[in-house]
Amino acid sequence: MTRRGRHRGIKILLGVLVGVVVLAGAAELALRLIVPGIFASQVREQLHLSEDHPVEVSLGGVQILSALRGGVGDVTLEVPDAPIMDGVNLDAEASADFVPFAVQDGEIRGGSAKLTVRPEQLGGLIAVVSQGLVDSGTVRGGEITLGRAVTFFGQNVPITATIGLSIEGGDIRIEPRGASAAGFDLSADEILAATGTLLEPILQPQTVCLRDRIPAGIVLTDITLSSTGSASLSASLSPGILSDPAQLEPGSCR
Repeated sequence: MTRRGRHRGIKILLGVLVGVVVLAGAAELALRLIVPGIFASQVREQLHLSEDHPVEVSLGGVQILSALRGGVGDVTLEVPDAPIMDGVNLDAEASADFVPFAVQDGEIRGGSAKLTVRPEQLGGLIAVVSQGLVDSGTVRGGEITLGRAVTFFGQNVPITATIGLSIEGGDIRIEPRGASAAGFDLSADEILAATGTLLEPILQPQTVCLRDRIPAGIVLTDITLSSTGSASLSASLSPGILSDPAQLEPGSCR
């Protein structure tokens, strides 16, 4: 091959490479422009949200490589005021290593979520979890202080209990740290002796199951109490949570 022929061949090869890069770049841009809107729409549909409910979807990494496998990778979505738990809306953040384009037919990989309860939401959540046993709740110093007014020695007395929380086997473990009754210097055992078993769930170590109040495809793994007064629940996501309607139905404590 002559020198002129070799130069022509190199130019053609470079042109092909440039064309591939341009096409790949265009495909990457298209994925980042189109996919978030599609996913946001599907999330709204699955969670029965209104069309204008905010759902933020972001994509990390090089998406064209994931697209060749039939999906997108490094996906993060945020949904404020999501109706994750019956009776209480939580701020939800979820991420996955891989999500198929056809989420209603495929499975996600490496899915995890964080459900955050803002301070103003905490009372409602505690009321639901305790089934009306507790009137109030605040986060302080890595602990939760619960309150309830009871009839005590013929008087209406506010009772407070400080507890620590952890996750064991997908359930919430309650560890009492202290208790008091306004105007009375009593221990937790003395309060229980005076009030019977009414306050036992917050004055004695307990395990509380929430699996029947959250989607079956969400398994709690950790809980964090923030200095800002919020509480965050970390969870793993079932691979089929977006494709299997049963995974979005409440689980069971049995």
